[in-house]
Amino acid sequence: MSNWVRALGEWWKWSMGESTLPGRRSRLYLAGTAATLTALAVLAVVAAGGGPAKVANSASLASTQVTAGVPFSGPVPTSTAPSAAKATSTATGARAKAVHPSPAASAAVPPVSSAASGLVVGPGPVPGAASPPPAALAVTAGKGWARVTWSPPTPGGGDPVDGYDVYVGTSPGGESPTPANGATLIPTTAYTVTHLVVGTTYYFTVRASGAGGLSDPSTEGSSAPDQSGSPVSPPATPVVGMAALPNGSGYWLVDARGTVSARGAAVDYGSAVNLEPGASVVQIAATPDGLGYWEAASDGEVLGFGDARVFGSASGVASDVPVIGLAPTRDGQGYWEVTSAGGVFSFGDAAFLGPIGGLPSAPPIVGIAADTATGGYWLVANDGGIFGYGAPSFGSSAGKVLNQPVIGMAATTDGGGYWEVAADGGVFTFGDAPFLGSPSTGTVGAPVVGLAPDLPSGGYWLVAGDGSVFGFGSSLLGTG
Repeated sequence: MSNWVRALGEWWKWSMGESTLPGRRSRLYLAGTAATLTALAVLAVVAAGGGPAKVANSASLASTQVTAGVPFSGPVPTSTAPSAAKATSTATGARAKAVHPSPAASAAVPPVSSAASGLVVGPGPVPGAASPPPAALAVTAGKGWARVTWSPPTPGGGDPVDGYDVYVGTSPGGESPTPANGATLIPTTAYTVTHLVVGTTYYFTVRASGAGGLSDPSTEGSSAPDQSGSPVSPPATPVVGMAALPNGSGYWLVDARGTVSARGAAVDYGSAVNLEPGASVVQIAATPDGLGYWEAASDGEVLGFGDARVFGSASGVASDVPVIGLAPTRDGQGYWEVTSAGGVFSFGDAAFLGPIGGLPSAPPIVGIAADTATGGYWLVANDGGIFGYGAPSFGSSAGKVLNQPVIGMAATTDGGGYWEVAADGGVFTFGDAPFLGSPSTGTVGAPVVGLAPDLPSGGYWLVAGDGSVFGFGSSLLGTG
């Protein structure tokens, strides 16, 4: 630094005429200083004005950003020597705005009116439109069920109706979005809703379905299921059978007229009335959920109560009456009836597996039980003989010396065994059916007419013709 100051001093004295020309070293210091100042000046100019290479790179970058960022295939607009500011504007949406028509341009296209197209709208169905809602909804309630009826929609309001959906709820306007009839449309203008809780008010709407979709809901109907029914009282004798709730908390007794007496938690859903002359009820069978039951009559008639659906009957069909028993399928969507000659009649999803033409050479058939494991069934004769159809044999009382004839049978919940019961209360077990006892001699005042399993406990009840009930491995919940 001191050398550079000294050199400047020598050049100053030379410029003022006070000394001779500076030496070689001073001249080199002056040349270096001038070169440095010139370089700094050039760099400052370049930084302030921008060079041609940098402008070209900015334009190239703008074109690349537009092509990659906008999903259109038209040409990319170009300009000569665009500034950095213009390149940024192009890259952030100018091209997209140019490709899409503006709202003003779209609005300039006149809409097609019905008058311009010659379309005349008048009365009659509107193709592709949903039907008007069904009308005149009415609800008739019973114990555990409600029957909903309605009138078809007013003609001429939309596509033809293919069927109907019924919706149920427990509050006004709170119907479930899932129809009670499931995925299958109701082809008629009536539907019975089951599995309803006694004492609860339900609300119903109906919608028509067609090619145009679902209609609006009908007006809402409601009704509290009937709670009156028959009082709990002993059935008239003779009692002919009993059926138990699946959870073991109650059972029903039934007499020959069809009068039902509910015990424990069982609910009286109604009884047979106006049986054909000469016919009598021979059995009662519970639905799988315990919210209803069937009664089978000797002439083949089947009556359903609660959620028990009637799928048909042997009435007027069976030539070898009397019918002596009924057994429902595992899901309750069907049942079998059997006659004393072994004729089997299947309804709903119950499969007919035999015997063809009945069992004319066998002793009288006195009962039928479903095999829940295979979908088959067993018949039992009054000598204790078992006839299995689609169901395995676990043994029988045939060939044994019996004090009284066998009067019926019942199967275990898993289909792995069964009980036979005799008129004197004798119980015979096969497969996984446990023996838990039978009435002692002299305690049965009338012939035993049925055995009902208590599924949760594995026990069973017997019922006699006078209404007496005997529990074995099961709690006694009342007698006739």
